[in-house]
Amino acid sequence: MKMLVCLCKSHLQTLIPELHILHFLTRPISRSYRPKRIITKDSLEFTNSFLKNKCGLSGKALIKASKFFDFNSSYPRPDSVLDLFRTYGFPPSSITKIITYYPRILQCYPHKAIQPKLDYLLSISASQSEVVDIVTKFPNILKRSLCNHLIPFVNQLKCLTGCYPSVVAFLKCNPVVLGMNTTNSTLLNIKFLVTLGVSHSQILKFLKMYGHAPNMPNDKFRDVVLKLKDMGFDLESSYFLTALRSLTCINDSTWKSRCVLFKSFGFSDQETVSMFKNLPTVMCYTEKTIIDKLEFFLNKLQWTTYRLSNCPAVLTYSLEKRTIPRCSVLQVLASKNITSKSCMLSSIVIMTDREFIKNFVTAHKDEVPGIMEAYQGKLRFDEYTFKQKGQLRLKPE
Repeated sequence: MKMLVCLCKSHLQTLIPELHILHFLTRPISRSYRPKRIITKDSLEFTNSFLKNKCGLSGKALIKASKFFDFNSSYPRPDSVLDLFRTYGFPPSSITKIITYYPRILQCYPHKAIQPKLDYLLSISASQSEVVDIVTKFPNILKRSLCNHLIPFVNQLKCLTGCYPSVVAFLKCNPVVLGMNTTNSTLLNIKFLVTLGVSHSQILKFLKMYGHAPNMPNDKFRDVVLKLKDMGFDLESSYFLTALRSLTCINDSTWKSRCVLFKSFGFSDQETVSMFKNLPTVMCYTEKTIIDKLEFFLNKLQWTTYRLSNCPAVLTYSLEKRTIPRCSVLQVLASKNITSKSCMLSSIVIMTDREFIKNFVTAHKDEVPGIMEAYQGKLRFDEYTFKQKGQLRLKPE
């Protein structure tokens, strides 16, 4: 008897896989089968006409959007979506952009899926135009849940920036953050600035000036901020904001290579830091740009590294279009012994075109041949001898 039971069990075990296969082959497949959508010629023509004439789509945007759906004149929802946007002050150009990036919005229930989000954004902003601006820049905002995402996210931003107007100002510059999670690095980075005592107004300036800079990974952002703090930057100064932006645009290897480059021209470590503190963007210049400008100021104008590190603003201007032509004008004037009052060369490089032309070109063009050619960059010198400890004496008006 026991042998019979064992034989039955063994036979059943060999049959089980076959029974599973048989069940798979014979079970209904209606649950996983979706009938292919039948697109009639009339519905396709109506959809394309709607997207083109009412939504303003054309070209690739029209072709892409038409793939998501087809409808006819008896389907009122797309018109209701457009009517809702118009009610909230969205101009045709904004509606076109929203539908281009988010075509499926035409299938949404406007008063359930769209209007509550617009009302919430309007409740925290000062004007309807701000809501239009934010949504137009980042239509995917309308995809996110109001209660589970938008409200919690905005409330966190409010705690970090101080008030709703500050949140709106930030969102106008960087609305993409509304599509991020609450654990995203952007919020973590803002929180870190708050823990260091950076004021809400300073944080807001940073967010408005450099909207995407706070999006960098939190560990790198922390390292950059602490590095600037160790250098002696005032966390409430505009130089700190510019330096923070500059270092978020380059990596450690670029920073090190720039330091090596300055050192090769004779800058001490302290002078390199001084240069960066006075002109944080200098580290973002290309290597060729830095080399060309340092060679001109240090070699042809014979500036010292100390002087250049304390007055690096002259490096922000184009050598070819501004610095060299002006120095050539000064050299022409010096060759004619036109002297009187003192002017710092750095001030001459920085002054406006109108002021420079009036004081140094127009005032002397009749008595000094070649001055106009020098200003136009047609006349250059291998050596500039007008410098006297950074001062040039010029004839008064």
